[in-house]
Amino acid sequence: MTDWQHDTRSLYVALLANKQGIAVFWNTERKIKTELMTPLNLSMPAPQIAPAVAAQTEAKEVRTDTDLALKLTACGALGSQAALAIYGYSLLVGYYEQFGIDINELALGTPTLLLHGYINILSGALTAANRLPVLGPGLLALTFVGAAWIFISLITKHLKAGVIVGLAAWSGISMFVAFFAPAVGVQLGAKTGLEDFEKYTSIASPDGLENLHSIITDKGQRLTGHMILADSKSTFLLVGMRVFKIDSPTGRVVRETQLSLKASRPTAN
Repeated sequence: MTDWQHDTRSLYVALLANKQGIAVFWNTERKIKTELMTPLNLSMPAPQIAPAVAAQTEAKEVRTDTDLALKLTACGALGSQAALAIYGYSLLVGYYEQFGIDINELALGTPTLLLHGYINILSGALTAANRLPVLGPGLLALTFVGAAWIFISLITKHLKAGVIVGLAAWSGISMFVAFFAPAVGVQLGAKTGLEDFEKYTSIASPDGLENLHSIITDKGQRLTGHMILADSKSTFLLVGMRVFKIDSPTGRVVRETQLSLKASRPTAN
């Protein structure tokens, strides 16, 4: 190839490259150099998350087992009611036995057993709290918080410890307040009753009142004493050392039980 043909061909390549944004240079040694005038845009595709990593990420998400929560709530309600009923029944058996009353002759329903069980547990808790003014209520509240913490830990997965503690504290305090709310109502009712008594009789009763009941039997006999139990069927009245079982609809004395002190057993030396 001649020099003239080589120069013409090089000029043609230079013009063509210039249209495409490429700078072409050559020197006297006939070596062509090219330079890109238009910048290149390089882009990376979005990284693809492997299925195993995605599954692991989803597994670490916070989840709440609603079915387990409902089951635990139902079991807790049934278990607490059963415990209160059994405790109330045992309490009444021991109490009425001291007055010669058989528990089997009484018509005690489940609400009565639940009420007696709850009242006795509540009274014991208040007594313990009064003995330890600061530590007692704190221990009771901590018991409810601990129960709430166990419940939340069982029904949730991958929940942070700080969140569990916060939820357990709020739930436990709420249960604590709900448990002792009836006691506040009872105390308010007793205070209101004493205030009305003082208003009607002009007699102050700072230590409360003692109740005595009188019943007129079917034979016209008047019995006055302390009421042990009264329902729609029978009334049990303690008069001195005797317990009278009186038929409530007719006023007939059905049974009279004489109480006496048990002789103390001699201690072995």
